[in-house]
Amino acid sequence: MPKREPGTRWRYIAFKIDGQRTFRRDEFLDSLVDHSRGTRLFGSFRITVFGGNFGILKVPHFLKDEAIGILTELKSIGKERCSVATLRSSGTIKTLKTKYRVYIVDED
Repeated sequence: MPKREPGTRWRYIAFKIDGQRTFRRDEFLDSLVDHSRGTRLFGSFRITVFGGNFGILKVPHFLKDEAIGILTELKSIGKERCSVATLRSSGTIKTLKTKYRVYIVDED
C-alpha cells in the first residue's frame, strides 16, 4: 500500500476487465504486482474498489500514466487471457464511484 506523505496527491483510475469469467481481487492483485515488478509503480498502488471485474486503482499522481500503461498491457490473470480497459481517472474516488456505481458490486 502506498505510504502517506504530506503533500502527496493521488489519482484514482477506474478500470474494467474483459475475460471469460469474473476474477477475484487476489487473482487480479497477484497479476498486477507481477506485471508491475521492476517499474516505479511496484509497491506504489492500492486497489480501493474491486468486484465484478470492475475496479478503482489508487496511485500517486505522477505515476498515473505509467499505471494506465501497465493496466492496459495486462493480457492475462493467472493463466487466463483477458484485457483491461481504463475507463477514466480522477482526483477523487467519489467521482468514479458515482459515475460507475452500476459496476460496483459487493465482494464475497
